[in-house]
Amino acid sequence: MAEIIHFGQYIDAEQLRHHNRKLPEGVIRSSMVGVVGQPRAANHVSDPIKDMRDIERISDWCIEHGRYRDNMLFIVGINFGLRVSDLLELRFCDLINDNLTFKDTFPVFEIKTRNTRKRKRNRYITINEAVVEAVTLYLEKTPNVSLGDYLFKNQSGNSTGENVPMDRRSVNRIMDMFKEKLDLTMKVSSHTLRKTFGYHQMVMGGNDPRQLLLLQKIFGHKSAAQTLDYIGITEEEIAAAYKQLNLGSKEFNYLARTKIIEEAG
Repeated sequence: MAEIIHFGQYIDAEQLRHHNRKLPEGVIRSSMVGVVGQPRAANHVSDPIKDMRDIERISDWCIEHGRYRDNMLFIVGINFGLRVSDLLELRFCDLINDNLTFKDTFPVFEIKTRNTRKRKRNRYITINEAVVEAVTLYLEKTPNVSLGDYLFKNQSGNSTGENVPMDRRSVNRIMDMFKEKLDLTMKVSSHTLRKTFGYHQMVMGGNDPRQLLLLQKIFGHKSAAQTLDYIGITEEEIAAAYKQLNLGSKEFNYLARTKIIEEAG
């Protein structure tokens, strides 16, 4: 039976579907003329990775194939929630002290907002265990790394010794590779990393309104609605919201169906 995930909670799709969706013959004529609808806005170019199993599959695939930098990029990206422009500017010295211990937090002066906000301020990033594991694995497998090196170094510069970060196009290519190799169904791009961070922050917080406000502040969005849209309210979730409403139907409106489900349970 089909299921739709709604912020970590599974909804039975059959409960959302009217069993008789075909009209009786003759109640409406087929049109012989093509109908031109209103123009539609383009779809979002990327989605978050909502299934924890896909997150594990991506990391496992990177490690199995010796792609330790790509694994580090993926894990750091989904745990820090930074824009890719800020993510690619990170150096090992941002995360690691001179005595080779990991820092607890570090400041980021975000590129996109540093020239637009009236009050200039850093955003502080906390380093969790998943990031420590991914960075440590990369360093153990990669020789000749210094604290001044970019975390996500352009590998084409390795032969010349250049310390140059990878660019956004390279991140997009890596995300496309994940999609192809692992048969991922969501739309992916560099934005997927930040969106995945946001989506799982909401799931972890039980969709509490305070968690949404916290995430809005982390992302620097002007409204909670912008944050919800950014982290990926899917077409299926929107469709589920429409299907559950059924105002004017005595049998299928959302209150009646809630009562039926409660009595059945």
